[in-house]
Amino acid sequence: MRTLGLALSASVFALGGQAFAQQSGGVLRIATYEPLCLDQNEGSSRNTQTALQDVYDRLIYKSQEGEYFPWLASEWSVSEDGLTYSFTIRDGVVFHDGTTLDAEAVRINLQRWVDDRSANGVPVTAVTAEGNVVTITLSEPHGPLLHDLSEPVQGIVAPSSIEAFSKEERCAGGPDITIGSGPFKVVGRTQGQDLILERFEDYNWPSGAAQHEGPAYLERIEMRFLTEDSVRVGAVESGQADIAAGIPAISVAAIEGNSNLQLIRAEQPGIPWSMWVNQSNPALADQRVREAIRIGVDYPSLVNAVFLGTSSPAYSAITPGIPAAYDAGQEGRWSFDAEAAKALLDEAGWSEIGADGIRVKDGERLSLKAVTATNWNNQQRELFAQGIQAGLQAIGIEYSREVLDFATVDARMKANEYDLVDTSQSSGDGATLLYGAFQSTSLWPANTNWGFVNDPALDEALNTAVASADPDVQNEQVRIAQKIINDGAYLIPIANPQVILGASTKVKGTVFSSSGQIGSFYDVWLEQ
Repeated sequence: MRTLGLALSASVFALGGQAFAQQSGGVLRIATYEPLCLDQNEGSSRNTQTALQDVYDRLIYKSQEGEYFPWLASEWSVSEDGLTYSFTIRDGVVFHDGTTLDAEAVRINLQRWVDDRSANGVPVTAVTAEGNVVTITLSEPHGPLLHDLSEPVQGIVAPSSIEAFSKEERCAGGPDITIGSGPFKVVGRTQGQDLILERFEDYNWPSGAAQHEGPAYLERIEMRFLTEDSVRVGAVESGQADIAAGIPAISVAAIEGNSNLQLIRAEQPGIPWSMWVNQSNPALADQRVREAIRIGVDYPSLVNAVFLGTSSPAYSAITPGIPAAYDAGQEGRWSFDAEAAKALLDEAGWSEIGADGIRVKDGERLSLKAVTATNWNNQQRELFAQGIQAGLQAIGIEYSREVLDFATVDARMKANEYDLVDTSQSSGDGATLLYGAFQSTSLWPANTNWGFVNDPALDEALNTAVASADPDVQNEQVRIAQKIINDGAYLIPIANPQVILGASTKVKGTVFSSSGQIGSFYDVWLEQ
């Protein structure tokens, strides 16, 4: 339902026969994780996207149900051959600094995406602007392009900011630097501490999926960066925060039992929490070693013990949160078998056991180093990693894991100084996800093929998936890709996570987006 011409401080809508008064005003306090970068063209994560999605508007919006709505683009068209996408930019939109958001501003942003990120694998040959129309021309069809443009990472940044500040300055961000056209503007930024947003009073161009027009209900959003699970939970339990992100499994029952709190949860669509296996390491180039890692640890038991029902054991490169693309037939394809894992390692030539219990081949110990970013290390994953370490130790593999700031992780990846990367990825489009994570040319930093996977059959499936505009074709090829990834043990799936938030019962109007995160704070309001 849309409420037109909002002029009062509250409006009324009905849900299940009960009337609710949407109240304007109030400060929403959020205990969460720090964004990686306030210019997402330079670096992003699910937490970053959640923090910035109301600072930067996008061309179009995609709902959790997969429906597209106009936003900055009032309409769009796709040529019959799938090579030309034209977007009509709506009139009357301004950035937070008062400059106009027009077709040229959109073109500048899209061209940055092409120049700096290789358009994340989208085969863009040209981006042009004429009048109020932006046109993207492709060299070959790319079916998920509309989905890609609906993602928070494609939020439009004011060209005035791009021109005036360096990449480093925009990444650090702050007032008068982080400039979008969204319903909230940045008024405070202290790295390592907080991000403060204030309602943009001139805002009147929400997406077609929004529940009202005009400025946001909330007057202010204060995000405090608290890395410790217990501190975030304590903040919402004590009333110091209205929302706490990343609720760990051990705290779910306490929040559910607190009459002043609500648990907001959703299945995370995307790639499950997994280990990417770097095949440029000669040891990991051997499929038998990768399979030994996959069956040598009792991952399902660890999932149940650590995540306490808030995650399920993963067996595929896609989570059940994308039901149309998920291949349930992959479930149970392997099981924990330490003896079989040891036999595989013996076959691979790692049969000598050192004095410390670690396997040796040609004088080299089977020692694997994993890296992950602080922003990815949520939901008690560090505790889980201790179980992985013990399990691999038992079959003769030394495993160590470093949790580092993203800049250091990025540097390690660029230098190829890692054996394993563990994280999850969140998106509602399986074709885009798997293409970026496993297609042979989708290497870091443009994309996330951290395992250096190069499989012609997998490439064919992924190339076919992204070339088609037919969702049925895309999903069929994504299911084929999931089987190939498992056949080659290119990924070690661990757990299908849930997005779990703890919130005051005063928080109303939250919805989830197609990427499995709060879709926007624009329609959120506080019961006074």
